[in-house]
Amino acid sequence: MSLKKNVLTAVAVAVALSAAGAATSVAAKGLDAFAGKWRMNAEKTKMGREGPNGNNIRRSPTFTWEFTPKPYGLQMDVYAEYPQPKPTRTMTVIADAKKHPCQGPGPCLTTGGNAKEQFYAYYQMDDHMLARLFYDKGQVVEYSSYSVSRDGKTLSIVSWSPDTPEYHNIQVFDKQP
Repeated sequence: MSLKKNVLTAVAVAVALSAAGAATSVAAKGLDAFAGKWRMNAEKTKMGREGPNGNNIRRSPTFTWEFTPKPYGLQMDVYAEYPQPKPTRTMTVIADAKKHPCQGPGPCLTTGGNAKEQFYAYYQMDDHMLARLFYDKGQVVEYSSYSVSRDGKTLSIVSWSPDTPEYHNIQVFDKQP
């Protein structure tokens, strides 16, 4: 394993572990910064998690996420095309550092798989940042960071695989009215 890969993996694990301790203390601040509708900014988004020669995901220019406040945290509705009658997939965001199952019926991972074998855990870093670990068949298959700018206008999501941390999906979203 390369030094760069070791360092990136160590940083991701350190962030997740420190977040586990911090999750309880900052949960009272809430997740209000994430609430609302976010449309992907195609010019700023770089989908490269599979590397320069990989089969990287291509998103529609209307790809949209909508976060709705709920008593437990947030409901995250993902729309591959927007508008459409119902979300492509829905997930709960509960920033308690515990694994939660994919609600299905389809997979939570964009790349597919069996929803019954998929779990995820969110860690609240502060009121504008979350970290997520995604599990498939009991193994972590994706690390992600979600951050909202202090002015509340931009959401950035960076995702990578533990196997290839040198390759990232960098998704940038603009807040919609």
